[in-house]
Amino acid sequence: MELFTLTLPNASREEVLSLSKLLQQELGDLHKEQTIVRLDVTFGEQLSSIACSGVEPDFQLAGHGSEVWNRSARALAEFILSGKEEELLRDLIQKYTSYDPEECVKIEKYCLLLLSGGDDTGGQEARRRRKKKVMRAIRSYLEEHTSLHLDGFIRFRLQPYMAELQEVVDYAVDEFVLERQYQEFIALLKYFVYIQETKVPLAHLMHSGGHDFTLLNENLQPLEPKHVMDGMIVEMVDCDMEMEDMIVSTLINVSPQNIIIHTREPESQVIKTIQQIFESRVHVCIRCNACQSMLWQKQETAPDF
Repeated sequence: MELFTLTLPNASREEVLSLSKLLQQELGDLHKEQTIVRLDVTFGEQLSSIACSGVEPDFQLAGHGSEVWNRSARALAEFILSGKEEELLRDLIQKYTSYDPEECVKIEKYCLLLLSGGDDTGGQEARRRRKKKVMRAIRSYLEEHTSLHLDGFIRFRLQPYMAELQEVVDYAVDEFVLERQYQEFIALLKYFVYIQETKVPLAHLMHSGGHDFTLLNENLQPLEPKHVMDGMIVEMVDCDMEMEDMIVSTLINVSPQNIIIHTREPESQVIKTIQQIFESRVHVCIRCNACQSMLWQKQETAPDF
């Protein structure tokens, strides 16, 4: 008894065998003493297929049909997520024709990071949710049809799933654009640092945590902050950066030969940004005499940023 046939256009032999193996693993548990479900694989240059049949008289549609649809849907959903999802993302990304191949690869990495959920637990839960969404659509389809064309099914029957992937791609593109603008901004500030002559030999930046900073000279005395910068720098500074912007702007204006950052949060974003801009001029200290005496008890006379 024919149950359904899956057709895979332009699929490699490895892809067809991979799907066949997933189906065999899922349907194998149905076999106890007798084989009740058989898979027949046909390879073609442009179109391959996997036919699933019930072996009579042991196979009974009323008794076995529901479980066959469930297990087949689970296998096919796993195949789509593990074998087709990255390709689907790639196709969606390529619609943004303004990006070159290297930039598309970076956007794809953003997509995969977003789909992973950021951590193992979140990623697994997100994947299970997508898989269930795909499984429900396949199960519903197999109950009413005996032929499933994989590419056509994904395009026309998995629109909610594809819409979710499109949202991920759109968000990843936005993140990529923001990161590119940020790097261009950092490069501009690095240029200003490079062309500007140094004004002081050393500056100490005391970071008490979060946005709490104090700028001192080489003698650990307060440096008077100068918030007004030359026209071009002011124009290029993103107003949304706020505290990070003020610190960076002041450091560029003071133009120290060396900067020692005293902090208990060396991995914070603002510290990394300063390191990016000033590069070899920056030294990060997490414990010294100055740290112990000043990070824990901030000087009331020192200017804050």
